[in-house]
Amino acid sequence: MQIVNRNNLKKILILICSAIALLAIILFIYAQTAIAQEPYSPSPDTAAPPKGLVEVKMTVIGVDPVKNELETRLQFELKGIYKKGPTYPAQDLLMTVNGANVEDSEITFKEGKPMIVPALKFNLVKGKINNYPFDGHIAKVAISIDPLPSIGKKFAPFELNPVPLEFKFNADVPGFDIAYKPLEENSSIFIYIDVRAVRSLPVKFFALTIIVIMWVLSIMALLLALKVMKSGKLPEVGMLSWTAVMLFAFPAIRNAQPGVPPVGTASDFLSFFWTEIIVVVALVIIGSCWLKRYHPPIE
Repeated sequence: MQIVNRNNLKKILILICSAIALLAIILFIYAQTAIAQEPYSPSPDTAAPPKGLVEVKMTVIGVDPVKNELETRLQFELKGIYKKGPTYPAQDLLMTVNGANVEDSEITFKEGKPMIVPALKFNLVKGKINNYPFDGHIAKVAISIDPLPSIGKKFAPFELNPVPLEFKFNADVPGFDIAYKPLEENSSIFIYIDVRAVRSLPVKFFALTIIVIMWVLSIMALLLALKVMKSGKLPEVGMLSWTAVMLFAFPAIRNAQPGVPPVGTASDFLSFFWTEIIVVVALVIIGSCWLKRYHPPIE
């Protein structure tokens, strides 16, 4: 008996180690898909440095792949001839941005008024949410600022050339690794970037752990059912209860994955659908054995 138990223990340990190794390999492969943060470095201009500029600070505050939205907040800091106060422009400015919630894609800032804008939402133009937890999403962001002639002034305080921009990026959204990449058209007067969001490593690890848990539990239920079928004995009611509870617990376990979309994702095809079928088969086997072998006591 001890030799048999030791052999079984070795098999279980080998199975667990193999599952952990496979999980580590999968995590390593998909971790390489995350884009490293690239510093913003517009191509150097040979012209003289600008007399002023507007520093644009973008902070990502939310990612919703289900609604296909990237939510951001913009802050501005004026420098040089464009500065009347910390965030007060010296002249009317017009910002053009491709925000999904911006009417006509234009926002006007009045002279001497603070440059405050509501949270901007950008459409996710690439990415499939059904690939969860290995999905990646990309939003394109385009921003430019131009001065407007001030009403009531005979001469504008400076020429109506596009405003030089300096861009800063920050993102700290739980469950996502977010980075940006300047595109070819990006310049010192036109911000044009790709913002990419992928699931963070802890989210992938937890989702894969849930997948492994469902497979282990479903296989245990099937092995138990096969053992009951071969034994010829009456199965205990607890076996039926345990298998039935597992059948209805799996949807709750599946929904415990962080940020999981509705049913139909890659994680569902990797485990949920198949493990539910296995548990149903095990439940049918145990239930059939109980019905066939149960004999009520004769009074």
